[in-house]
Amino acid sequence: MDPSRLEIEGGGSFYMSLSTSSVRFGDPVLIRIVGDGVDMDAHYYNFVWNREGSWDEGEWDSTVERNGCAMPESSYLFTPDRPGRYRLFCDIEDKNRDWLGGVERWIDVAGTGDFVRPPLPAPDAPVVVGVDDVSMVFNMASERYASLKEYFIALSKHELTFKEFRALDHVTFDVRKGEAVGLVGTNGSGKSTMLKIVAGVLEPSEGRCTVEGTIAPLIELGAGFDPELTARENIYLNGALLGYKKEFIDERYEDIVAFAELETFMDMPLKNYSSGMVARIAFAIATINEPDILIVDETLSVGDQFFQAKCEKRIKELISSNAVTVLFVSHDIGLVERICDRVAWIEKGHLRAFGPTDEVCEQYRNMRGE
Repeated sequence: MDPSRLEIEGGGSFYMSLSTSSVRFGDPVLIRIVGDGVDMDAHYYNFVWNREGSWDEGEWDSTVERNGCAMPESSYLFTPDRPGRYRLFCDIEDKNRDWLGGVERWIDVAGTGDFVRPPLPAPDAPVVVGVDDVSMVFNMASERYASLKEYFIALSKHELTFKEFRALDHVTFDVRKGEAVGLVGTNGSGKSTMLKIVAGVLEPSEGRCTVEGTIAPLIELGAGFDPELTARENIYLNGALLGYKKEFIDERYEDIVAFAELETFMDMPLKNYSSGMVARIAFAIATINEPDILIVDETLSVGDQFFQAKCEKRIKELISSNAVTVLFVSHDIGLVERICDRVAWIEKGHLRAFGPTDEVCEQYRNMRGE
């Protein structure tokens, strides 16, 4: 049973929406119950909250305790008074005051010195990535051929036909300096294609993409590396491709190796590395300096949980500097919520939504039925 959604007998459902899922204690959070196909005014609501692990200790509160009964209002302004992970729950009753069930969400409340996702950028903040009506069309052969010979014979006879596949279809959004924008969507929806266009790897079939500043792309694992060279040699090779001078790499070499935690493997050919080890090297090189734009496409998913946490911390440090703009693709919605200011939801090549992280992630969750 999904605790985040309450299905009502006869049709319709309820779910909980939050004004933010990234907050420090003392900051208010608007909890709102949303009805899908139900009459909101015909129900009553009781909001309950507690910190994780403290329910048995009696550290909880609810609106019914304060008011004596469930309220007709379907929203409540909650202000956590200490850091921790909170469970937010709402009991829902019908017009006869019969309990129907409840919905819940969890929220991480940071301390005063902890990282909190930055606020939305100011409307006048400079745009560093402008995606304007971009489409990407790939032509795929309508038939499969067993060999290149058969393919070229069909080509010479003008029997080769193609069908059009639109990986992106008239997508428009912008990214402002110093913010982190996440791209979400199901597999094959065009997220990685979008990042490759921003990085300059692909040229859009229609529309235009403008980029201001230097880019450090982490798009495809192993891109910019030579498997026959050692890890030490590949650091200099990949650094050169990112525009770093040899002198700069010389100065930062020990820092790169220390971050990757691969000191004893630097003279081993890269072809003997695991995918996780390659990811460590790639991430360490890309983030040793503060690029104008950092592009990360699921790179963190191949590392172990300890290195993933280390990379997440490094990305947060870059974001906190307000100097680095981050474009981030991940299927981990929780990670997107912890890092990103705004989110673009791309589905089957179309931009379904673009806006504040919590709003877009809420829509995406509801589409997936999470």
